Amino acid sequence: MSIFRKNGGFTLLEVLVSFSIILILTAFFPLLLKSLSSLTEKGDGIHPLELEVFIQQANREVRNAKKVTVEGNVMVIINQADQRVTYEFYQKNIRRRVNGTGHELLLHGVESISFEEVRNGAIVNVKGSDEISHEFKLGAIRTSWSEG
Repeated sequence: MSIFRKNGGFTLLEVLVSFSIILILTAFFPLLLKSLSSLTEKGDGIHPLELEVFIQQANREVRNAKKVTVEGNVMVIINQADQRVTYEFYQKNIRRRVNGTGHELLLHGVESISFEEVRNGAIVNVKGSDEISHEFKLGAIRTSWSEG
């Protein structure tokens, strides 16, 4: 009868491969921390991710609108349910209201905003508290607004 022994250790090759993987992951860790902190840090101006969400939401609302107009410094959207949706400047924020009620803050750290009515939408110029301006077009695919 033979006794089979196994020394439950690792081979040198297994140890070197494991050590190499750990070193590679450790080398990228500071880069990961830096990119995470830049995404989450709160500056004086408009956060880029918050601006992107605002643009996407406003663009979707303009695309589905019956009519878009600019009244002074307020963008007015008449949606498919004949609701009057306004985007306006309010205490260093951009807020969205439906039929004059509600108070949904969409963008923070805003110094000023202006809307310019153009065919099929509006051009929005937003200036943050850090004096950086962002200009973008909110547009629909339609060729003209239909009077409803």
